[in-house]
Amino acid sequence: MSRHPKSYGHVINASENGAADKRGFDLLGYLRRLTSHAVIYGSADVVSQVLNLLLTPLYVAILTLEDFGIIAILGLFSAVAKIVFRMGLDAGFFRIYYDMRTTADRKALAGSIVVFTAAAGGVLLIGLVIGAPTLAALLFDESQPRLAAYAILVATDVYLGSFLFVPLSLLRIHNRPGRFALLVGARNVVNTALKVALLVSGWGVAGVLASDVFATAALALALTPILGRESRLAMTWKHLRAALAFGLPKAPHGVLIQILNLADRRILIAFHGLSTTGLYDKGYALGAGVKFILSAFEPAWQPFVYSQITRREAPHVFARVATYIWSAFVVVSLAVAVFGRELLVAFTFTNPDFWLAAPIIPLVACAYLLHGAFLLTSIGISIEKKARFYPLITAVSAAVNLSVNFALIPRWGIMGAAWATVVSYGAMAAFGCWISNRLYPIS
Repeated sequence: MSRHPKSYGHVINASENGAADKRGFDLLGYLRRLTSHAVIYGSADVVSQVLNLLLTPLYVAILTLEDFGIIAILGLFSAVAKIVFRMGLDAGFFRIYYDMRTTADRKALAGSIVVFTAAAGGVLLIGLVIGAPTLAALLFDESQPRLAAYAILVATDVYLGSFLFVPLSLLRIHNRPGRFALLVGARNVVNTALKVALLVSGWGVAGVLASDVFATAALALALTPILGRESRLAMTWKHLRAALAFGLPKAPHGVLIQILNLADRRILIAFHGLSTTGLYDKGYALGAGVKFILSAFEPAWQPFVYSQITRREAPHVFARVATYIWSAFVVVSLAVAVFGRELLVAFTFTNPDFWLAAPIIPLVACAYLLHGAFLLTSIGISIEKKARFYPLITAVSAAVNLSVNFALIPRWGIMGAAWATVVSYGAMAAFGCWISNRLYPIS
């Protein structure tokens, strides 16, 4: 399509062309700074992932396939619970903070969100503790005391984690990536060390979950001085309403994304049991290694897009840049697909039962490649400020995911789940690209 959106089209004369070229050089410097910050912010998680990957032989030697299945389902519960506990206030705080004109208002905003999160989250946590047996039955199709205890540990970790997003957001707002990475990295290292100690001591799944609770509590305490300086612990309803008005509509989108990512585990349990689910989750984790490059790219992509939209040639720039980025995505995805089996064997040599997950790795890598296509081709939605389309796209994709999972998993097991992931991410990429190009055409 060659039509250019009128809202951003304008005639550029010779002098403007020179200015545009200069802006382009300035942009390169800006992107370098942004990339360096993204690397610092992401380094803490990368260190944690590398440590966990290197420790995989120990994990699979101690934990069974069923244990990994339990952890996978608890991961689904944790991901959804985080969205419910935060109610979009993490996004709302980050956005509304920039609208505050005085230091007093900024402190009141931060304090109001912390107080509300503590109170509302406390009520949710009490409810989950009381209803833990019922929750365990919903998650695992059975209600054992140990499963209920696991659910309570996860809920406690999620509640403690709701005290982290305000101070961590403040570090990002005040441009302190080094301190951010140091604190989060320390939390991850402590978590991993404690996890290993508890597993070796025979704690099993409870040790994995207890280490999360302890590490999250430690990070919350370490961040307390930031809250003391940057917040005033009193309720200001107008600030809270503004943050909820912005963030709460994002919650359904977040829940749908988690359903798209993790619902296959719950369906696998229903038809094939916890052991098969644990097998699938381990293979999925390796195939999803593609998301490392996506996670590094995504924070830099939208600022780049927004800095270019006033230029007449912006659609052409986006097309060229996206082509090169897509090539990088393909190379990384192909590498994961080709060498995934060897990596699985190398990191699970202590328990060959996990090698049966190798065939799903290329499929999961393909699914995340399609997610990369969505990130690249759906930019028109953000450019035209039509964020309401995102929940629609994820709702359609989640519906496709659930439908295909129920159709394929009963007969094909983990391969059916992997193909359902490919199909649903393909639907998300196609639907997102179609809507985006109707809003902001890019050839």
